[in-house]
Amino acid sequence: MENKMDKHTKRLALAGQLAGVTLLLTLISLPLPSGYGYVNLGDAGVYLCAFLLPGGFGALAAGLGAALADLILGWATYAPATFLIKGLTALLAGLLLRRGKRGGLPLSLLCCLLVPLGYFLLEYALFLGEGAWVNLLPNLLQAALGAALGTVAGRHLKKLLTK
Repeated sequence: MENKMDKHTKRLALAGQLAGVTLLLTLISLPLPSGYGYVNLGDAGVYLCAFLLPGGFGALAAGLGAALADLILGWATYAPATFLIKGLTALLAGLLLRRGKRGGLPLSLLCCLLVPLGYFLLEYALFLGEGAWVNLLPNLLQAALGAALGTVAGRHLKKLLTK
């Protein structure tokens, strides 16, 4: 039987790995036409964190990986908001996934709406609306694609890891 310390250590190690995966998926990016930000596959990593890690571990891994990408790509202004937006998305998606087999998955996918909403509010405050409206659709598409890819990958990886 696995003791608590071994379980905690394994979760911490997986959280570090998934933060790295989220970072790498976010670094593969294309600049938005508005010049305010970029689109990427990092939201797939956010959903992997939600699927494979419980609560706070998933939120920290998702937020840290995505925020580090902002720092590396030169968008430091976005990093604190990214940490909160992506971390909250992973936390809520993970909680909803654990609710039950039937209702949890569709509700967790709705969490991807937190991403464009969070960035819309941030960009509205930073740029007085200019960049916020232009980036709303690309942010929505990025979040939906990331949620779909991360959900499919997460379901398969969860099965592999629990065998």
